[in-house]
Amino acid sequence: MGYGKDEHEKALQDVPLFVADPVSWPKGVRVIGNDELDNLGIDRSGVLHWNGRVITVDKRITFSFWQNVSAAVVTVTAGLVSLSTIVQGVASYSSWACTVGWPAICP
Repeated sequence: MGYGKDEHEKALQDVPLFVADPVSWPKGVRVIGNDELDNLGIDRSGVLHWNGRVITVDKRITFSFWQNVSAAVVTVTAGLVSLSTIVQGVASYSSWACTVGWPAICP
């Protein structure tokens, strides 16, 4: 399934082509030449390979102590809010169910 000319032009307007700036690259890194593109491949699973080896990107995100504490506080708070909502729902159901004679824990 490909783009028509109009869809392709609209896609380029929405997300323009990225033009690399090799001047800002680390020392020893260069642009791939056209003759080297045969080294780039993809398998049936969509995994990208360079010269037969899998290309991997390893990004590990580490959080500071305070970011971890904040995440824990937010998680505990969300859990308590969820629990209180469930308790409030059960209490509301019981109050209403008692008035209409449905099964409930009535005082």
